Amino acid sequence: MIAKADNITHGSNAVRYSADKELAEIVKVGHLPEGLTTSSIWSRMMLHQAQFKEKLQGHRRIKNTSIRIELSPAKEETKGWTMADWQKLADDFIREFDAVCLKRPDRQDDDPHTHLANSQYVVSLHHDSKSQILHLHINANRIDMDGNVNNEYMIGKRATMAANIINEQRGWVQSMAKREWNIDEITNACIEALKEMDSFDFNTYEAKLKAKGYGVNVIRDSIGKVRGYSLKKGNSTYKSTLLGHKRSLTPSRLRATWEKLHQDKSIHAQTMVPKKPQPITRPFASVTAKVTQPKQQSSPKQMPLRPTMSESTKQQPVMVHHDIEWNGRNYAVDITEKADDVLMKEMALPDDVLWSTLTDVQHTALLLFANYVDAATEISESCGGGGNAPESGWGRKEDEDDIAWAHRCAQKAFGMHKRRSRGIHW
Repeated sequence: MIAKADNITHGSNAVRYSADKELAEIVKVGHLPEGLTTSSIWSRMMLHQAQFKEKLQGHRRIKNTSIRIELSPAKEETKGWTMADWQKLADDFIREFDAVCLKRPDRQDDDPHTHLANSQYVVSLHHDSKSQILHLHINANRIDMDGNVNNEYMIGKRATMAANIINEQRGWVQSMAKREWNIDEITNACIEALKEMDSFDFNTYEAKLKAKGYGVNVIRDSIGKVRGYSLKKGNSTYKSTLLGHKRSLTPSRLRATWEKLHQDKSIHAQTMVPKKPQPITRPFASVTAKVTQPKQQSSPKQMPLRPTMSESTKQQPVMVHHDIEWNGRNYAVDITEKADDVLMKEMALPDDVLWSTLTDVQHTALLLFANYVDAATEISESCGGGGNAPESGWGRKEDEDDIAWAHRCAQKAFGMHKRRSRGIHW
């Protein structure tokens, strides 16, 4: 079993997603009446937090008001389970999660434990849409029933430690071992897919992986070039950077890996069917003659030759053009290839967003790069972001080159798509 946990600001959306998703079933609730609607569940959690206004008056501002946990046992581990079995798994996990003791080194007065068992929470059972693998979602209130704040320090590690204890108790595979097995299995599937291809084509590669039962998420830039991809097995996703030997299955190295796998076959084909000699065309002959001519020694009085067209072209940076349509308007963005690589390859999606896509964040960064600040802000706000919009006077510095400016635009776009903080204000 694998467990994930994080603190979130958008507890209402998380509860709605976990409880209202198609085929979702409510397993149990903690310190809440049975039969509540999704909106009523979160309303009661917020009302409970408001009841402890005075007790929390001196506490640090609570930005993340909810705890979200996902439990993903292996399919074979839950075969034939009833609802009572899922309820017991939820109870066992909450017990072990609360038992983990982790304390910040700089905050000795904090409670090192969480108290989910004494908090309002809802547990939902989800069916994976493709594989039908079952997994649990737990959404809990950060404020327990006594008005104490559940510790969020290293909450992801707490979940992993609790899952490993459950795995040991039940004789299941440890989460790290399962992760390594999955990576090895997916790597082998990728290698087999490449071996089965007579010629290299990413679309064929993607189709073969899907045929093997894996979910494939491909990230392409505005001109359709593959910048990254990830594979999903069950409820776990693995980026291409984790696969293969020394990142050999990443998009930039995938063709070379295919060529290496087919090297012996290619050599054999070249030996059996030699290539026909290609006729030398007149343009090729004239270029060759020009290149092979000896250089003339220029006299001291001779003026230096002007650079040829090819030489001057080499000095110009390669440009990439983007057309971004937004709200009935078209924005043209011209950017150097190196700066474009920064925004396409290094751009990331914030963890706590629900509506933004990676393309939305990339478009926001491109618009910032071209100084379309209003359009960039509109895109981020339409996706639920806008928490870190450009302030007055924000812009490119006089001595800032394209690469440094692209990095700053990427960082700003990432912050703009983070959800607005809706912490507790007293």
